[in-house]
Amino acid sequence: MDARSIIYGETALDKLVQWLRATGEPQDLEVVVQRYLEILRELVVEEQP
Repeated sequence: MDARSIIYGETALDKLVQWLRATGEPQDLEVVVQRYLEILRELVVEEQP
């Protein structure tokens, strides 16, 4: 990985924590992992030119 491509800012974990807080209730681990993977996919698609 080229260090020049690293972008500082909101990470997938930050977005996951925001999502968890927004739901307002505990979530099953499977649901949390699924949402985390969705967030990662969204970020990868955003980064591609």
